[in-house]
Formats: sequence, C-alpha cells, structure tokens
Amino acid sequence: MPQKYHVFLWEPETSPHKLPLFRELLVHPRISGANYIAQASLGEHRRLEGWDADGGGDLPVTLAPTPGEIETIVAQSPPDSIHIFSGMHWVPCIVNGLRAVIKHQRRFGILHEPRVLEGVRGLVRLGHSWLAEAPLRRHANFILAIGAHGPKWFRLTGYPATRVFPFAYFLGRQALSGASFSVMASGKPVVTFLGRLEELKGIHLFLSAIDEVRSKAEFYVAGFGTWSSRVEDAQRTHANLHHLGAIKMAEVPYLLSNTDILVLPSITMDDGWGAVVSEGLMAGTAVVCSYKVGASMCLADRTRGLVVDKISGAGVASAVDEIIGDGLLDAHCRKARAEWADNHLTQRAGVEYLLGIFDHIFDGKARPRSFVDEHD
Repeated sequence: MPQKYHVFLWEPETSPHKLPLFRELLVHPRISGANYIAQASLGEHRRLEGWDADGGGDLPVTLAPTPGEIETIVAQSPPDSIHIFSGMHWVPCIVNGLRAVIKHQRRFGILHEPRVLEGVRGLVRLGHSWLAEAPLRRHANFILAIGAHGPKWFRLTGYPATRVFPFAYFLGRQALSGASFSVMASGKPVVTFLGRLEELKGIHLFLSAIDEVRSKAEFYVAGFGTWSSRVEDAQRTHANLHHLGAIKMAEVPYLLSNTDILVLPSITMDDGWGAVVSEGLMAGTAVVCSYKVGASMCLADRTRGLVVDKISGAGVASAVDEIIGDGLLDAHCRKARAEWADNHLTQRAGVEYLLGIFDHIFDGKARPRSFVDEHD
C-alpha cells in the first residue's frame, strides 16, 4: 500500500497562488493531514493588483503564530511529518519554524524561487546564501526550486543536485464568469499584457512592440503600476490599444479566454515563475515570454508559445508575428494547450508530482521526471 504523508506548509502570506495546492492536499487520499501556517494574510499591494484577498477564508489556516506556538506546532507534529517552507529568511514564522524542525528532527524541504543573480547585488545574495544557509544545506531533505532558473540557483549555493527538484506554483482552474469590461470581437488576434505595469515586467517592451507587429491585431493591457499613466498615453495614440486598468482575479479567466497571445517580456529573473503564464496556458492562450521568466520552461513545445532570447520590443513583435503566421491560434492548438496545462500545471498535477518526490526521497522509489515532461 502506498505510503501516506502528513504535510505542513509554512508561508509568508495566504497567497492565492499557493492555496490551490493546499486545497488539493486536504482531500488527497495519500495525505493523512495538511496544515497551513502563514505569517500574514494577503498584503495590500497584492489586493491593489486585483488579487483575491479572501481566497483562503474557508480553509484551516494558522495566521501569525508566536514563537511559542511555532515550537508547539512542530513539537506536536507527527515524527514522520513533512514540513515545507516557502522561504528561508526574514519572515518570523518561517525562520522560527526552520529552527524548530531542525531542533526536533522533523523532515523538511524548501519551496523557493531563485534569488536574483544579476549585477553586484546578485553576487551579494549569492554570498549571503553561502554564509547563512549552512544548516539548511545539511538538514533539508529536498528543495522545490521554482521555475527554469530555480535549480541552477540552488546548485550554485551548495545544495546537492540529488535533493533539488524543479517546481512551480500549481494553480486551480478558475470558473469562467462575466467581467466589468469587454473584449471586442474584431476578427483580429488579441494580444494581451496582464500583470504589474512595471518596467521589470517589460511593459515598455510590450508598448514598443505594438508599432512593430506586422500582423493586424488588437492589444490589451490589464494591470496596475507605475507605468499606468504611460499606458494611458499610448492608448491615446494607438486606436488598437485598450487599457483595462487593474482587474479582479475573478475576471482573469474571461480576459484570457478572449486572448490569443499573452505576452510577459520580463527583463529580470525576479519573475521566478510568472503565474499568468500558467493561467494563460490553462485558458488555451499562446504565450510569448522572455527567457528570464521562470515559467518559460513550459514553452519547450513551440505550439504552446515562444521564448524571446534577445529581449526587446522587436523581439516580442517578431514572436507575436511568428505565432500568428504559423497558424498556432486555431481551435485545435488552443485545446491542446489547455489540455497540456491541465495535466501539468494544475494543483492536481502538482500534488501528484510532489508525492512522487516524497516517494523518491522517503520510500526509495525512482526519481520523478520534471512536472513539465511528458509522462508515459
């Protein structure tokens, strides 16, 4: 009979991108118990971006535990339980929780994006990891390294490759409902930027690409940020650009279901995953993103989208034109993308992959293939 596991998830906040995995753990037959401990509820900056602040309201979540409560949670956890920490530094419940699991000899792992390895600050972060994470390198049973660049970061900072596994933010499928805006049916492909309107996310490249895309298309921007006013300015001079502002999470499925190509041209590896890529693929949308986006690993098959290696407005425009020109926007391709995402990126797929990692580490089974690989 397959081994069962009791899992504790330790989080900085009740993120809607982490809660779907917890929901699936709560009902999975191979999970004997699941606990979610968070330092805080969803932050104000996320609510301004349209994230759902109440996504975990119906779940058994422990918020802002004291050091004494953390000690009790770990000490009273089953001796063979598994604790997963989304972070290593700065957050009190995570820092104290890590100390407690090492003290009480509980099995644990780290779920983390790569720290940004760019410029002088990147070298400082690398040095900090080497200096501060020796106990974690010694004791952590596994590392769930987020995105295309996650495994490399953890290997660079001394974690054994045998304990490092590529991972993602596995999301739930949102129900398709109405929205406070509409996407007009013009017969032209719809190309969308959805996310924070910041230069780091590449909004400036999206705007510059509009004049360089040769194909006839309509362009939509949804989000909030310091570039909001510049998007408004661009809308006044481009009849085919539509600025929706910040939209609610519940409205995202409607927008993506009416989007042909989603664009995320981030210029920094600070985009450890890029959940909007997962959401787009789940909706059947083709994706164009830069190689710095962690979720670019989902685009190994070009029918799902293209990765821009030379990050520029011209590079984004060329990728958009290539997808349109190669006929990758038909109903068959859209259905194939949605089916692939359902099998690889949903919370159901995430828990099965996580169980494969547990079975490998704790029960001697074969190492599972990466979640993005095709399975027999």
